[in-house]
Order: sequence, then structure tokens, then C-alpha cells
Amino acid sequence: MHFHLGEHMERSTNPANRQLLQSRSYTAWQLLKLYWQSDERLSAYLFFIVTIIMTVLLVMFDVAFSYWSNYFYDALQDYDKHGVIVLLGIFCLMAFFYIVLAVYRYYISQLFGLRWRRWLTEQFLNRWLINRSYYYLENFDEHTDNPDQRIQEDIGNLVISSINLTIGLIGSVTTILGFVYVLWQLSGKLHIHLGSLGTVLIPGYLVWVAVIYAALGTYFTFKIGYPLVPLNFEQQRREATFRFAAIDLREHSEDVALYEGEEHQKSILYKLFHSVLDNWFAIIVRQKLLLWFTAGYNQIAVILPLVVALPNYFEKVFLLGGVMQSMRAFSSIHDALSFIVNSYTDIAQWQAVMQRLTSFTSHMAEQDQKVVRENKLVFHEEKENKIIAKNIALYKPTGEKLLQNINTEFEYGHDYLIKGVSGIGKSTFLRALAGIWPFSAGEVVLPKHQKVMYLPQIPYMPMGTLAEAIVFPDKQHPEFEAKLESVLRDCRLENLIPRLHETATWSEQLSPGEQQRIAFARILLHKPDWVFLDETTSMLDLANEEHLYHLLKSKLPNCSLVSIGHRPSLAAFHEQVIDMANYHEMEKTGSSSHG
Repeated sequence: MHFHLGEHMERSTNPANRQLLQSRSYTAWQLLKLYWQSDERLSAYLFFIVTIIMTVLLVMFDVAFSYWSNYFYDALQDYDKHGVIVLLGIFCLMAFFYIVLAVYRYYISQLFGLRWRRWLTEQFLNRWLINRSYYYLENFDEHTDNPDQRIQEDIGNLVISSINLTIGLIGSVTTILGFVYVLWQLSGKLHIHLGSLGTVLIPGYLVWVAVIYAALGTYFTFKIGYPLVPLNFEQQRREATFRFAAIDLREHSEDVALYEGEEHQKSILYKLFHSVLDNWFAIIVRQKLLLWFTAGYNQIAVILPLVVALPNYFEKVFLLGGVMQSMRAFSSIHDALSFIVNSYTDIAQWQAVMQRLTSFTSHMAEQDQKVVRENKLVFHEEKENKIIAKNIALYKPTGEKLLQNINTEFEYGHDYLIKGVSGIGKSTFLRALAGIWPFSAGEVVLPKHQKVMYLPQIPYMPMGTLAEAIVFPDKQHPEFEAKLESVLRDCRLENLIPRLHETATWSEQLSPGEQQRIAFARILLHKPDWVFLDETTSMLDLANEEHLYHLLKSKLPNCSLVSIGHRPSLAAFHEQVIDMANYHEMEKTGSSSHG
């Protein structure tokens, strides 16, 4: 159902938050920074700063724990019982504050992520719905798969991954700054004797070993793991396609059962699932190669700090506590420098998710541009109570012409039947009048102070209570809700009255005939001046069809009905007939005369 109502359109396209996601392509950085330019930017910066401060404090605690280990193991080596007991007490106190800080950093970062995801999801939902991008992508775009998954799943993954990776990166940088000083002081100078060439002194050699080892690990991880980015992107696409096919089977289960099409559907699902498995296997193979390297890399990192610290221990530069502190400092610096190595899989998944979202915005922008480029149909309003179609031409998305030179007037108070053979373009003409068919040209004049309502063959049944489904597109309307029972009785749906406040998937709960009768209930509630009905009684018997048309004329005597249909019975309810074949024949004549 579609309205030409300025008030309704203004309400539906005015989001609560300022719409920053516009009709254009976005880079990853541009998409991320939108939230930091929004009306919620002050709270965003506050959450972010608090999270970073807590991250830095946790690193400072790690540095303090390294000094504690130095004192503790020195006390053990000296058999200092009192010192050991005091240090254990200090450790418990430090551990308590560390745990509190870690828990609240997690809580605040997750709360930050929740707010960011809410805002970004609202932006994408608004962007998807504004300019009817949802309609054009679904019907005319071949590149955008499963926009619902991109909004529901990918946005959540993007936000959480962005926060976790940022915290990890800042924590790693802070760790390097905090522990480099510790490790440099512990390293002293490494003496390498070169015989007659003399002796080479390397100050802070433990730091250099950690930096070189981590740099080599990062380089080889990039070389081995880079193919995971496109593989993860493709995996998400194939998983979504497989899930969509399963949902499609569920939604059309009765059709498949009546056709006994189980084998056909099974072949489709098997093909899509094996496509998922093939790409998954490619990811497994690449992950195996990466794991060979990272597992060996991390195992060497366990023993490497001990090996490089032993020379200073045997030369009595420091005691056992110094060995333990240097090992802890070396491991911390190594882990921090190996952030990319250890997080590469997460980074690859983050890149894949970001690619899906940025390509989603690009495809919506491309469709918007295509609609503007292709749509040459001009709308304007006049005070006269007429709907006028002037020189309208309709095309298929491929560019093939359907109809041309449609010149007709619909006068208020009269009823019209639009007929023609299947596929000639009757429904497309209705879509053009409703302003949703972009491949058209000409002019449409609408009455300025009248309400126009467009109904498809199968009415949309939104999720929620039955009452909400009936008053659609309004969400809540006290005046309508007071009339629901009487309207249902008028439409011979009194059996549904006890279920008005029941929540269900009504497109599955109600028969096609019941859904079409609900469409007539919506007409009675909204009381439009004009109604365009696209085969809206095709699922009803002739008696119910006659009843509903008479009901409209008795309840809404001034409403003009414009119906599309094949049934001969419809002629009795309309005064004039518009045959689309006339405009189809004109196309043939025009093409032959130009030949």
C-alpha cells in the first residue's frame, strides 16, 4: 500500500537523529568518523577517553607487577620470609584494583559499543529506507546481496571489532612505552668480543632483540595472512546467500510442497552449501599456513627472553628477580609489538565487514543516481480533482519499451478499470503513477488536497499485533483502533476479532484471501479519496469480491476506484475501461512508421 501524502512522507523520512549517512560512496575512515561528528559525539569522546585512561592504568599496573616480581624473586633468593609475606600482601592489593579496573573497562567499552551500534544501525536503516533504496536494491540491483545481514550483523561486528582493535593497539603502544624503559635499564650493555677487531658494545640489547623479532614476525604474518581478507569477505557473502535460500524455502514451503519440488530445492541448497564449504576450506588452508608460523613464532618467544637474559644473570648484572622482570618486560614488549601478528585474523575479518558496508553504501548511491538518471517522470499537484497522465512512456530495466504515449484522465467521483493481457504493463503503469517505477517518462498531475492510496495484489503484513498490521502504515492510531472490530465485521473477518492483540507472522498465519480482505479494511479505515487496486481481489471468490466493492461504494461513496484485473466480473463495478493494448499498439505503429 502506498500513499501520496506530504504529511506522511515527511514523518517517515525525518529520523530522530540527524541523518549523516548520505547518498554517496564512503571509505572505511569516512564511515567510521560519522559517529564522531554526530549529535552523540560528546558522549562518544567521553566513553572513549575513559576507556583509554583505564587501558593506560592497566598497563601501568603491568609495569608495577614486573617490579613486584623483581622484588619478590630477589626476596625468595635471599630467603627473606618477612619480605615475601609483605610482597604477597602488596600483590593481593594490587590484584584487587587491577580486577576492578579490568571489569569496568570491559563494561564501559561494551556500553560504548552498544551506543555506537544503535546510532550507526539507525543511520543505515534511515539511509536504506529514504529514497526507497530498499525497493530499488531489491528489484533492480544485481550486486547487493542480503542488505538485512549487513545492517543486522555486519554493523555490530564492525563496532565491536573497531573498539577491541583500537583498545588493543593503544594498549600495545602504551605497553611498549612503559616496558622499554624497564627493559633498557635491565639490559645493561652486551659485550660482543670480535678478537683482534675489538669489542662491540650494544646498549639495551634486550630491547633490540624484542623489536627485531617482532618486526620479522609482523612481516611474515602479512605475507602469509593477506589472502584471508578477500576470503573472509567471500565467506560472509556465501553464508548469507545460503541462509537466504533456506529462508526463501521456508517462506514458500507450501508452493514447494504442492509442486513436490523437494529434490529441486535440495539441489539448490546443496549447491550453495558446497560453495560455502569450498571457500571455508580455502580459509582453513590459509589459516593452517598462518598457524604454522604463528605457533612456532609464539613458542620461540617463550624461551627467547630467558636465553637473551641469561648472559647478564651469569655476569651478575642482576639477580634472579632481574631475570624474572626482564622476561616479563621482554614478553610484554614482544606481545605489544606482535599486536598485528596476534590480531591478524581479527583485522582480516574487520576489513571484510568494512568492505561489505562500504560497498552497501556505494550500491545505494549508484541506485539513487540511476533512478535520477532514468526517471523522467515529472509530478506536480493542482487544485483540480483529477489525476492526469500526460505522454507517459514506460520501460523495462533493460531499456526495452513497454508502453508509450499514455494520455488519460481520471476524474474524481468516477471508477475506472484498467485491463490488458498479462505482461503488457498494467501494474507498471500503477507503479509509475505511485512514483516508484524509475524507468518512465512523462507527466503526472495529482489533486493537491486529496489522499491517494495504492494497493498491491498481495498486501504487506508487518510483524507485530494484528491490530498494528491492519492500521499499517500507521503504527498506532487510536481513532482507527476504535473502529477495528466493526471494520473486520464489514469485511467478513469477524473470526479475527479475538486475535487483534495477538503477535504473529501474519503473512503466514492468514490465507491470501484473508490478507486481501484486510487490504479493504485498511481502505475503510484510512478513507482515501482515490484507491488504485492492483488485482486486489484475485484470491477471493466472486461473492466476496462483489461484497467488498459494494462495501467501498456504500461506506466511501465519493471515493474513486481504479482497478487492475482480468476478471470480467470487475466491469460491473466500474464506469469506464482503459485498455493498455491501445498504448502498446501505438508503439508498434510508431516503430514501423520510423522504419
